[in-house]
Amino acid sequence: MKKLMNIAAAVALLFGVSTAALAQDNVSEEYYPHNFISLQGGAQVTLTHYDLMDLVTPQFGVSFGRYFNSKVGARLHFQGYDIKGGFQQERFPGLAADADYTFKAITGDLDLLMNMSNILNPNRMSQKFNWILLAGFGVNYGWDFDEYKGIVNGMTRGNNFYVGPDLCSTKHSSYNGRLGTQFEYNFSRNLGLSLELDANYKNDCFNLKANFNPDWQITALLGLTFKFGMKKKAAPVVLPPPPVVEEKPAPVVEPKPEPKPEPKPEPKVVVKDEPLNETFFYTIRESDPDPETILNRIVAWCNKYPTKGITIKGYADKGTGNPKVNVGYAKARAEKVAKALEKKGISRSRMDVSSYGDTVQPFAENDRNRCVIVVGE
Repeated sequence: MKKLMNIAAAVALLFGVSTAALAQDNVSEEYYPHNFISLQGGAQVTLTHYDLMDLVTPQFGVSFGRYFNSKVGARLHFQGYDIKGGFQQERFPGLAADADYTFKAITGDLDLLMNMSNILNPNRMSQKFNWILLAGFGVNYGWDFDEYKGIVNGMTRGNNFYVGPDLCSTKHSSYNGRLGTQFEYNFSRNLGLSLELDANYKNDCFNLKANFNPDWQITALLGLTFKFGMKKKAAPVVLPPPPVVEEKPAPVVEPKPEPKPEPKPEPKVVVKDEPLNETFFYTIRESDPDPETILNRIVAWCNKYPTKGITIKGYADKGTGNPKVNVGYAKARAEKVAKALEKKGISRSRMDVSSYGDTVQPFAENDRNRCVIVVGE
């Protein structure tokens, strides 16, 4: 009973941590929330005095769940197949030799999932690897006890009052408490591979032998997880290029012919230099300049005015992320534009590169402030 209370306390602690985690969920908006289905296969062993290697049996599992945000989720998990138990002859003198037996069992659990990778590092940029803690409670159900009954019925009972049909033969269902951990690798947004290790705390009669102590079952499962219901990626916003206004030269007014007119100088045609003002817009957490046509217009302007310099300024929007992360995004965006221009032959000495994080918002609309502005005069 004391161990069961400890498990309940651990589950309550995890629920408390999850409540605090809900207050700040600012990582990986494109991954969470989402639903998932997992298919698993592996092995289990029930801890007894019998040789453990003789009690290992295959296990299969399936679960249906949802991550409510990047830190907290829940699942309904079903696991089962063959279960083995054993009698040691030295502990049961009524036996002629050691004997093991097999029966069927299935466990259904409701588990709380805590993504410790996102709790410990909420601002991480990659979701490839996840470390998850889980805790839950549920029910076991067993059947097909013929092998067990055959051993017990052939046993000289003696003082082995804790064995056999008097105590456990009618116990087909019992409780299950679970603590475990899961290591997950994501191949993509929708497919992941996981390794799960669980310790299951079970009723004394789970393996049909009553020794007045709870049974423990250790399980290792390898599984595939299919994720769905995520937000669609926002399409990049590409604005049309500004119209190019060509200045026409002033018309030349010829003087009326006069007798013996004095020659007058023709007026000079003044052609002003074309200004440069280009803007790259980005979606959340992107920093690669796009589209290529904007880069080409900047390169053409620099080649046309080889003595002029340009300014490259990077920005991030206040509406997402936090100031610390946004400083990095703004700087990365400005630097990548500068490097792209260098690759196209523009000297770095002509560039004045700077970034402002989310401290300066050049546009009234929040999402347009994920940008880099290039100006040349």
